[in-house]
Amino acid sequence: MPQSRGSNKGLGNREVMIDAIDGLASQDSTLAWTPWTSSFPRDQWTKGIRGHLCINMSRCCPRALLPDLCSISHLHFRRFWDASSSSSFFKMILTSRPAVLLSTVTLLAQVTLGLPTTSSGPDHHNNARANGNLKLLREVPKSISELQSRLDSIWDSATTTGTFWDKVVLQAHQSIGPGQGVDISYIDNPDTITDALVGPIDPQDSVSNLNNPDVPGVHYPRASDADPSYTIPEAALRAAIYLPPGFTESTNKQVVLFVPGTGSYGYEAFGGNLLKVITAAGAADCVWLNVPAAMLNDVQSNAEFIAYAISYVKALIGENRELNVIGWSQGNLATQWVFTYWPSTAPKVRQLISVSPDFHGTVLANGLCLNAGNLTNDIKEGLPCPPSVLQQEYNSNLIATLRAAGGGDAYVPTTSFWSSIFDEIVQPQIGLSASARIGDARGKGVTNVEVQTICGLSPGGGFYGHASLLSHPLVAAMTLDALRNEGPASLQRIKADIRNICKNVLAPGLDLADGVKTAGAIVLAGVRLVAYPAKLKEEPALRAYAV
Repeated sequence: MPQSRGSNKGLGNREVMIDAIDGLASQDSTLAWTPWTSSFPRDQWTKGIRGHLCINMSRCCPRALLPDLCSISHLHFRRFWDASSSSSFFKMILTSRPAVLLSTVTLLAQVTLGLPTTSSGPDHHNNARANGNLKLLREVPKSISELQSRLDSIWDSATTTGTFWDKVVLQAHQSIGPGQGVDISYIDNPDTITDALVGPIDPQDSVSNLNNPDVPGVHYPRASDADPSYTIPEAALRAAIYLPPGFTESTNKQVVLFVPGTGSYGYEAFGGNLLKVITAAGAADCVWLNVPAAMLNDVQSNAEFIAYAISYVKALIGENRELNVIGWSQGNLATQWVFTYWPSTAPKVRQLISVSPDFHGTVLANGLCLNAGNLTNDIKEGLPCPPSVLQQEYNSNLIATLRAAGGGDAYVPTTSFWSSIFDEIVQPQIGLSASARIGDARGKGVTNVEVQTICGLSPGGGFYGHASLLSHPLVAAMTLDALRNEGPASLQRIKADIRNICKNVLAPGLDLADGVKTAGAIVLAGVRLVAYPAKLKEEPALRAYAV
């Protein structure tokens, strides 16, 4: 590990922290995905640590989002604890590498000392509790700090209760939705939510891009003998790729292919954050995927769109232009599936940049099984659910198969970003057990970044959820660093700017409307989880090529 230099006082000198993180990233090849084992009594969640451990137990095991999560038998989250005592948690923390220890101590200090976890100042939590009637607001937040404050109060179960759907409705009532001019009044009457709402709301999210040109070198039904054959017609695969006007006439810039997450489309997911940042910086030309049914279908089907898009876009831009992939949420898991089972794709990709990924699944998947008529009741196992949600459960067949096949390690240089305890969709997301953490057994180069570890008590170390992380200033800065240099991103290269980066809530160049739109992706995803018509009670069977 690199030698530490200087002090680590406040935000003035981050060398110790940065060296620790870079050292951790460079040694990821030694890390195996070894979650804590066995189950444990429910009272271990609260004894001595109440609702704020792991490091905020109300988020890591959110009783408001999934009330009986800790008591439902066989739920996978129990596997993360030693049955003997909760001391295993402290043992894990104290024996972790310095970066993990620092992250934990920082967050514990925030909770214990009552320090704010957003940029809105020391009075934030008192204000949030005093404004219990925020549910009735329809006005758009008037400032970025107000946006952060509202999001924290919505998703913090210490201030609000209810299921995941309740929080989605609450967020919609506070006008943190998909953007100006989008009518989501139907959210107050779930019976009016139909399968028509699964589709895109913006023309740039079209799944019928029929004017994409024929390109020599794109092979169908498979690119090489080592790849499985596509099961989806080529016309549909190609039509899901959105090429902005003038793209084929671009310069020799490198290209970014954006891959959205569960319940979303490409422009909707990235248009108010990284796509805008990269375009403004002139760092790359951008295209994106709009997978039909908003990535709610079988992950294995979603992966075919990604595999084809990689081959198609690379053939379109030629050997002299490099192709990068940036994914959000399931978009990263499905891309790893592609790299694992379509071996022709990885050599075509310069690097993967992942935001809020669930490479190892999530223990909160059951809470996303939203069904009209059952939205106000406790979410239980066994409810019908979109196929891709079932496949993202922590111990699903798909996740277990991907791990066994080596999909937990990078195939290309990879940078992974996550928000520790604040991710309301993917957990665990802390330290060595983070689902977003990817290994480097193949020596491709990996940088794993838990944003709260780097930004600490600054505004950038506060509340960022599954979607709002896309607008994080550190994510933007390191994404540009990765694109401008040989990947993955490096904290060492930007360490002189860490203080200025982390003092912001949103990435430079993004405004309040961008922040609202980015966070609002969760509202649309929630609606589509309800509206999706082809729900299943068991995950789809593995395809023959993966068995």
